[in-house]
Amino acid sequence: MNRSENRMPGRAPLREAKPLVAALLFAFLAPCVGAEPGAAVSDFTFIQASDVHAPMAQSKATISRIPGLGEIDLAPFGVKVPKPGFVIVTGDMNEFGGGSGTWAEYLSYWKGCKIPVYHGLGNHDNTWHANLKFLRDLGLGPCYSFDKYGCHFVSLMTPTLQDPRPSIGEEEIIWLRQDLAKVRPRMPVFVFFHHPLGGTEFASRYDYDRLLDVLRRYNTVLLMAGHSHGHVYRPVQGIDQTTGGSTFGPTAGFAVISVKNGVLREAYWKAGEPAPSLKIFEKPLPAKASYPEVEIRSPAFRASAGEDTLSISANLTGPVALEQAAYVVDDELEGELKLSGSEPTWTATGNADLSKLLPGAHCLRVSFTKGEEHYTRSTEFFFETTNRPTAWRAYLAASSKVTPAVAGGVVYVGANDGNLRAFDARTGKELWTVETGAEILAEPLVDGGMVYSANGLGVVSAYTLAGKKVWSFTAGDAVYSSPVMADGKVIFGCNNGRLYAVDAATGKQAWVNKDGTYAVESKPCVWNGKVYYGAWDEYIRCVDVGTGKLLWRRLGEGSRIAKGAKRYYSPADAMPLVADGKLIIADRNMMVTILNAETGEPSGSLKGVSATGVSQDGKFAYLRKLDGHVVKIDSSGKEIWSLRAQVGAIPTAPTEKNGVVYVSSGKGIVSAIAADSGKLLWQYQGSPQLFVMCSVACDGENAYLTAFDGSLTAIRCGGR
Repeated sequence: MNRSENRMPGRAPLREAKPLVAALLFAFLAPCVGAEPGAAVSDFTFIQASDVHAPMAQSKATISRIPGLGEIDLAPFGVKVPKPGFVIVTGDMNEFGGGSGTWAEYLSYWKGCKIPVYHGLGNHDNTWHANLKFLRDLGLGPCYSFDKYGCHFVSLMTPTLQDPRPSIGEEEIIWLRQDLAKVRPRMPVFVFFHHPLGGTEFASRYDYDRLLDVLRRYNTVLLMAGHSHGHVYRPVQGIDQTTGGSTFGPTAGFAVISVKNGVLREAYWKAGEPAPSLKIFEKPLPAKASYPEVEIRSPAFRASAGEDTLSISANLTGPVALEQAAYVVDDELEGELKLSGSEPTWTATGNADLSKLLPGAHCLRVSFTKGEEHYTRSTEFFFETTNRPTAWRAYLAASSKVTPAVAGGVVYVGANDGNLRAFDARTGKELWTVETGAEILAEPLVDGGMVYSANGLGVVSAYTLAGKKVWSFTAGDAVYSSPVMADGKVIFGCNNGRLYAVDAATGKQAWVNKDGTYAVESKPCVWNGKVYYGAWDEYIRCVDVGTGKLLWRRLGEGSRIAKGAKRYYSPADAMPLVADGKLIIADRNMMVTILNAETGEPSGSLKGVSATGVSQDGKFAYLRKLDGHVVKIDSSGKEIWSLRAQVGAIPTAPTEKNGVVYVSSGKGIVSAIAADSGKLLWQYQGSPQLFVMCSVACDGENAYLTAFDGSLTAIRCGGR
């Protein structure tokens, strides 16, 4: 048997299955089994199942039909196609992630399937309790590829880890370029993922434009998505795209995709019908990529523009009679470009006025047009104003949700590639890098001459300030909860619902609190000998810092008032805080619960808040509101001031340092606000319209943030 695969870094190697379980594991390990890369395309059929949402009895019944399928009558096209050779699953395998045995429930649906099954993650798989660790346990991971029937198949992860919003991580773009570089130019490429490209849930169009710019260079014949529960043809910017329905609901079923005699066809098979009845689309399998080659020559990728005028130059090469060209910056600033040349070589040139832009990172899209056809390419650049607010930028080569930790003139940060890095806070020079083996979502903890970091394998490690490992502790599931220090213990939550405390010097477990029944994602809060944490089981808990014994628990306000799906509204993704003796925590219902921190007795609630932060003196709280405002309140909930800062629903806390409050919008607009008056001091664009999901860290000299373009940016605090 020929074995070949390409997996995203940071994954456990595949292992040979033992005889008793080999039949079952084959379905999940099969991405390593493929055709020879040079093989011609043969006739084949596969099934796309999507949006299973286990545990779901109807989905189990729908999937049970797949193992017995033989030759299929594609009635809408009047042809019969071969029996399916494999299955792809385009996400939402579970309803609330795979905790509490629901992942095993999902796997049981495929127990009788003797053909390979390729699983991909959806937003329901990655929120509440991310399923990525479970995929690793099967030898898979966030992205992988395989060859079959002379074609190349790619699985991508569009859902953000521990967040419902879709994104295309920088590490995925890097992996995809490397993966496709090994593919023959004419080899058909099929790509599957969860969120349809072109949707408004992404941070911006640039988020998925970066992906399309890569895919259009190859013979990408079909994109297969889920998420919508619909079964429709949804082309996106020159590439055919379909959505695969759902295995439950009023139109429960699955898609049948086949190549026969050089023709690609897709139909939808509703559960209960004798054959597929809905025609999705049909086309001859392309022999090669047909999209023209578009190149942006100026500005260069991630180049700095130091003046208010940006010079733009782009080329298109291809058999197209063009009519005009244009540019768009940040999906807001747009204008026409001068088009010159003739078929097949065209040039577009012009200038963009940047004077109204914030300093920082921006994206540019150039579009060549013929009638209703648009041929585009995107890039990103930096705009530096005359007062030079950027102290430095470092490239992590991976997206990051991690709030940087700053101590002793060093910035420590982790990223989705599993690397923990240290940078000189003054210069941005990288001091050291440690590979931890899986994605890092937790903020590093720096205390007592040690750096503590956690990753998606559940490994919490202690390092010296020089990056040398001292000890490691392995929890029972992924650890995305940022560790805190209390009473000589490193305390953190885990996706198995437990709160752990380990000895800071030795890494030995001091205690574990098992009262939580679902994932603990957010950073705990320590105050007055107590540890407070929220969980995805609807509750806020208080435990004794010395023993881990539960002192009290209270239902979060969002779950309490919710009429259904109460777990969805848990106080779990935004960290708790204590201000002037009151525990304050936001939840997924955008409610704030205020409790007496000693007793847990209710003291009030607020609406429309995604996250809260505490003032430096511990007396006030800052609210991140859905209407875009940052609000300062006292511990009773009384408003002190309010400022519109475009913050929105990202559940990360505002932070205060030396009388200044720092907060970033979801697209990276960093605002510095006077803590006493609420006056806006300055703003900066920290991301080229890609997500920023960290809090802004500050050491008094610079403000630091990470972004999904793989950047770590230091912004000067003074002289603005």
